[in-house]
Amino acid sequence: MRIQNYDNNYDLLISGGEDHKTGQPDKDDIPEEERYNLLYLWTKNHFPIIGEILYSWSGQVLEPLDHLAFIGENPTYNNVYIATGDSGNGMTHGTLAGIIISDLILGNENKYSELYDPSRKNFKTIGNFLREQLNIAGRYLDLFTEGDVEKIKDIPLGQGAVIRDDFKKIAVYKEKNGNYHTFSALCTHLKCIVEWNNDEKSFDCPCHGSRFNCYGKVINGPVNKDLEILETYHDR
Repeated sequence: MRIQNYDNNYDLLISGGEDHKTGQPDKDDIPEEERYNLLYLWTKNHFPIIGEILYSWSGQVLEPLDHLAFIGENPTYNNVYIATGDSGNGMTHGTLAGIIISDLILGNENKYSELYDPSRKNFKTIGNFLREQLNIAGRYLDLFTEGDVEKIKDIPLGQGAVIRDDFKKIAVYKEKNGNYHTFSALCTHLKCIVEWNNDEKSFDCPCHGSRFNCYGKVINGPVNKDLEILETYHDR
């Protein structure tokens, strides 16, 4: 939480929370759009004087297993320096990155460089690593489950869904005029089944966080290829 200047009479109270993994809003059976209300109720309980809600948004953060950013020389390429895995603390890590990386380039000693070294090994996080791998493996079971709805006609206007077509999963977005767009529901990264995000109107990959807009275009990596368009698909 933090305060932001607004005008001569009011400040903005910025409150964040209700996190969930990308493409996995079903952890507590709470849809994305309901999380805003839960966050408001929590904030109102702690700050009863708050007024109207001016802005609401969601975003993604990269979360390393030990919750520390990767700042320093890329382990794969010489003379390439990276700063990533901010865990939502980009203001702090951005400042640290400027200090650490400039010292590394100039050959100066920096007491934080080892702590944030991108090639560091932390054996205390092995349990977290294994849990994440099991979580990803479990998402591939979506290949065999039923769709969100049975037919395209069951999808409300302006929304999307994933439906089953024999042995395939189809991602469908239905415009408010009734026209619909169909894609393979396989993420073009490592073939997980995408999930419809009704709040952001996007198809999100629950395995590695890639996101596609309602027309199948990439909006967030690691994927770099759009969903496959199924121009010949017809609802049966």
